[in-house]
Amino acid sequence: MKLLIILCLSLALYSFASIPVESEGMDASTRGDGTFLMASPTYTYDRPSMQGGIHSSSEEWAPEKLRMRLLFNRYSMTPSWDIQSPAVWLAMGNEIGDLLYNDVLVDKKDWGDNATSMMDVGFRSRPLNGFWATARGFQVDHYSTRPMSARTSWVGGMKYSFFGENLPFFSSVYAGLGYSGESYEVSLLAGKEYLWVLGESGRWIPSFAEPRVEARYDYRNFQATLQYQDLSYENQGENESGSRKEWSGSVRLACNAGCEKSDIQFGGGVAFRVVDDKEDTYFGLEDNYVVWPFVELVLRPTARLEFAGHAGINDRDWLVKDSLEMKFFEFKTIHSMVGFKNHLGSTLNPLGESYEYFGDDTLHLTTDGFMQLHRAFLDVREENPVWDLGMNIAYWVEAGAETFDPKSYKKDGVLTYRTGDVDRIDSWIRGLSGEASANFRYDKLFSLGARAGFERIEGEEERFEINPVEEWVQIEAHWLINKTFQIDHSWIYRSDAKWNLRSEDPLVIKGDWYWNASFSQLFPKYGLSLTGTILHVLSDDQVLVPNGGYDRTRFFCNIRKSF
Repeated sequence: MKLLIILCLSLALYSFASIPVESEGMDASTRGDGTFLMASPTYTYDRPSMQGGIHSSSEEWAPEKLRMRLLFNRYSMTPSWDIQSPAVWLAMGNEIGDLLYNDVLVDKKDWGDNATSMMDVGFRSRPLNGFWATARGFQVDHYSTRPMSARTSWVGGMKYSFFGENLPFFSSVYAGLGYSGESYEVSLLAGKEYLWVLGESGRWIPSFAEPRVEARYDYRNFQATLQYQDLSYENQGENESGSRKEWSGSVRLACNAGCEKSDIQFGGGVAFRVVDDKEDTYFGLEDNYVVWPFVELVLRPTARLEFAGHAGINDRDWLVKDSLEMKFFEFKTIHSMVGFKNHLGSTLNPLGESYEYFGDDTLHLTTDGFMQLHRAFLDVREENPVWDLGMNIAYWVEAGAETFDPKSYKKDGVLTYRTGDVDRIDSWIRGLSGEASANFRYDKLFSLGARAGFERIEGEEERFEINPVEEWVQIEAHWLINKTFQIDHSWIYRSDAKWNLRSEDPLVIKGDWYWNASFSQLFPKYGLSLTGTILHVLSDDQVLVPNGGYDRTRFFCNIRKSF
């Protein structure tokens, strides 16, 4: 069959034992340890089962996320402008059954009318006296066909991408220069970007950044980032347009590898956003700016006890997160740990938007009061060169969790929009979760791993934005043949999840199996790797997020020449 021939001949982007994803931040396709639901490359509900609380990991601010993109009120790795390692690369892919591959695995009557492709092409040169250059163009428009008609009404006949004729959720190009010294690195990137984000209203809102500029500077344990983007918004269907000029950045002094053995570590920094909005921008930031100073602390009174945390405060919000971990039993290859984690604050993301504008309605994205999350856990592991076993169990309670209070709903074809405000669940939510894992390795030739987990949550579930999955299983296998041919498999099962507040009737995401596979040919002598990857082979075509697209089987191939 044509597709299987292509799979066997296509070869890998990465040379380590994992199944690659189509673009950064799309690991929902290959992870099974919790709730990972995707509406597009720019919107993913990502919540590991052992996280605690009911919120997506991308919603919560943390110092380590300072260089991640802020898309609406969420942090995301897609589209990422992170500097790649020296190489030249090309990646292309499509949904199975489309008009690009014309594959024989899908009947012609089931083909869609839109070829939803992904593309990633770029290079980063080797340093010459420390100086290097880079350029990249990339986009992914999987999950795009179902909301296509509603999005087309915003941009009309505009191409709205740099490659192809579709309406990808992001289409990004940039180029830049950098310098790598012995203990520091500096870079400057500039480019353009089309981007769609999913608002709290449920609308897909497009923007065009021309230019977008990002500068970074790293010196040992000091980090500085500065970004500027000139955004334009347009809704041709409603004859609306607007613009936003935004400056954002951060400065952070953190402890790096050189001071990990210190008993006391201090760090801190400041992050900020400043916006200048004109006419219809669809989002608003209170006072048009936010400044967020924060401090970090790590304290190790003994070799077995560690306290860590960070705290931030400004004139509108406050946030404190801390953890206490104690190694209470160790014997040869057996390690055990008990820990406590606390999260208290007036907001999940102090740098997020304050308002979303929907016609004559204003959605308030902040609320009064505060949340508190407390989690206790036990982790026990046995590790040796051939196999290892692990077990984790946790109990958590949360009060004041952020939710949404919908006031009205509006239908737009297959999509549903809502108005209302962010609210709180003032009662206590309780959760019990656990997971077990086992891994077996035979030299570098073969490895097999399995993980399984569960979670039970009690509380006002009808007020949860989403009810997370209750059970999940993930089995992975890796073969390395003749030191150059690599095969990776994963089988994933996730039980039902349910969205409660995006439409009048809850949307149930039925539990499903996923099979992912990646075939890689490595040429270590030439620094060349080639890969063919197929994702979600066993899953049904279903919508994972309200107003999202169909989750379909997808195939892509990569070639990378490292310098």
